[in-house]
Amino acid sequence: MKLCWLDTDNRCDAYIFYKRYLPYARLNKKECVGVVFTRTDEGERQIIASVRLRPIGSFTLLTGMLVHPDYRGQGLAHQIMASLADIFEHNRTFLFSLPSLAGFYQQHQFIPTEDVPNDILQLFTKYQRQGKEFVLMKFSDEFQ
Repeated sequence: MKLCWLDTDNRCDAYIFYKRYLPYARLNKKECVGVVFTRTDEGERQIIASVRLRPIGSFTLLTGMLVHPDYRGQGLAHQIMASLADIFEHNRTFLFSLPSLAGFYQQHQFIPTEDVPNDILQLFTKYQRQGKEFVLMKFSDEFQ
């Protein structure tokens, strides 16, 4: 598994992937978009997983983790998280997890938190006001 980072001018396939499998997702040009490709029987590249890292002030928000339905349950998301481990910064990388996925992220050193910078908290609160139920989590390497 190799996570490939897309430049801002080469994201058409990523937009299509998100629109099909996570239609509410909104990519922006400031985000880093990483994808995993496979080859189809016809030899064409196809995105099978994606993740986004959004800068928010001096912090990073992990967002848009998505695995193609045909490839779920094969450990691909765990491999992506492992490949990102060196990028995550203690108390500076955050994510908004669906409650059902909080245990997955805890396996990768993210812990539920209420201790967050204002910029992250404002975005989290905005989502909550829209009726979205998330668990606010931060990366912590204290227990390595």
